[in-house]
Amino acid sequence: MIWITCVAVATVAGPFGTLLYMDVVERALYWGLVTTGGIVFGYTMYAIALLILGENRPFLFDPFTALMIACLLGPLIWFLRSNIQADAPEGLINLRGVIFNTFVISLGVLALRRQICRLTPVPLRSGLSDAIGTTSFPGPRLLRRLSDDVRAPVLRLSANDHYVEVVTTRGRQVLRLRLSDAINEMEPVEGFCVHRSHWVTRSAIVQVERENAHKLFVLLKNGDRVPVSRTYRGELERMGMMAPQAQNKLAVVGRN
Repeated sequence: MIWITCVAVATVAGPFGTLLYMDVVERALYWGLVTTGGIVFGYTMYAIALLILGENRPFLFDPFTALMIACLLGPLIWFLRSNIQADAPEGLINLRGVIFNTFVISLGVLALRRQICRLTPVPLRSGLSDAIGTTSFPGPRLLRRLSDDVRAPVLRLSANDHYVEVVTTRGRQVLRLRLSDAINEMEPVEGFCVHRSHWVTRSAIVQVERENAHKLFVLLKNGDRVPVSRTYRGELERMGMMAPQAQNKLAVVGRN
């Protein structure tokens, strides 16, 4: 339906000068080929970018993917326009201009896709049940935002500006999300803030370590050490996570 809609709208609207220099049949042929090529190259380059970069660095991932799409799809578009739109004025169809336009449009589509995925959780795939060992999905809603290779029980959430790093037992992924919203989507998993930028699940904590009189950390089962601010120490005490033996245990820091 997306393919049909794009072809139909572009054929009727005739953007980028195609309305002036192509008849309706030529526009339908041209935009059908361009849309098909865009979908094929888009998915292919997106998959290649995932293999090379992963999806945890959006400011690098999206421009890199758009550039690959433009370098491959741009010459194809230029070739099609040069042959189908043969009577267009000389200089109207420029290879560098076509590549640049393709890059800008691809980057915009990738950014829009990322925004839509952030606002609307992706429906669960059939493989998710196998990954968590159940036929239904009782886990936190936040897992729906994670890619298949990372989706697993969450150990901690860490905020960085407008992004949240989600660390699971299978890896980590960065999401464009507020920490407060990510915490809300972790229900019904039990956890608590240990710092204004860090939230941990209770089951992930192995022990509490004191580096000195002022620095306190929680050690997670994956080896991460998360700082505990003075503001949130009371919560650890109320939850029974800071027994006297844990409070007096000194972490050995700087040992080779």
